[in-house]
Amino acid sequence: MPPDGILVENHAWCAVKVQGEYRFVDCWLASPYYHANQNTMETHWFLSSPLDMIYTHFPSNAADQYLEPPVSINTFFALPSVCIPFFRHRINVINYDPSDDMMNHITLQVGSDIACYAEVETRTQHESNRTTLHRTRGLAQCLGDGNNRICKIKAALPVDQWMGWLKIYAGPRATPQHGQQEKLNSNHYPLALCFRLTRQTQQKDQRPFDFVQLHLCQYEFYIQEPQCHQLYPLQRYNFSVKSNHTHHKLAVRSPNGRLYKLTYYPHDHTYDGTLTVSEVGQWSLVCLLHHAGGLYIVASWECKA
Repeated sequence: MPPDGILVENHAWCAVKVQGEYRFVDCWLASPYYHANQNTMETHWFLSSPLDMIYTHFPSNAADQYLEPPVSINTFFALPSVCIPFFRHRINVINYDPSDDMMNHITLQVGSDIACYAEVETRTQHESNRTTLHRTRGLAQCLGDGNNRICKIKAALPVDQWMGWLKIYAGPRATPQHGQQEKLNSNHYPLALCFRLTRQTQQKDQRPFDFVQLHLCQYEFYIQEPQCHQLYPLQRYNFSVKSNHTHHKLAVRSPNGRLYKLTYYPHDHTYDGTLTVSEVGQWSLVCLLHHAGGLYIVASWECKA
């Protein structure tokens, strides 16, 4: 929204009626000459539906939305900022709960075999007018197949920030290549959508919070707990993991390589185990390969003295 609240027309697109229904065509955004299209035609902008178009285009005349009821200007600016992968992977926002001032919860419906990564981006303004960009890892985990596939996302602003952007990246689920073990990050998927995050209250005595670090894995798991990244020495933790209806051998690996196998419960496809964190260093959830004798790292935690 402009500072003076007055909207300025800065773009044009076409409305066409096809078999009794209105669709939109944006020739400029579809053009291979548009910088984001990398010299290829972007077909999304041909015959886009009104429900899709309202995420990115707001006509000066409400009737030109071809929506009933039309979307208000305040609602338009409250919608997430979306990119082409949002439409390409059939992402829908099922639930967004901003009521928790310390933790944001979002549930998305995504296309088959689509995975996500989430991070919070904030900026710090220094006295010299220099700006520092900070990225904080969120937690995005998918479960289900086909039309029932959802992604649950948790994200939190850093304790010293009151505003930031939750960026959600999405694409076909990435798996390890040539046996390499990689930590999941924003380079594995393109940006799909962004939410503006704000905090009403600031607690100076609150500790910084990081989520568990997920890794690329051949198989998909959902970390139910612990979802924090930092573990504390001599504390007992319950490790609970859910799988997508397939049975694998899972274990928690200590920094010195000792394996603590998790118990599998077939009725709800979960793995469970409780252990005392007795070593400082990286603790990992590993998937043991049945025949090759190797393993995949699924997730990792850090224990500091």
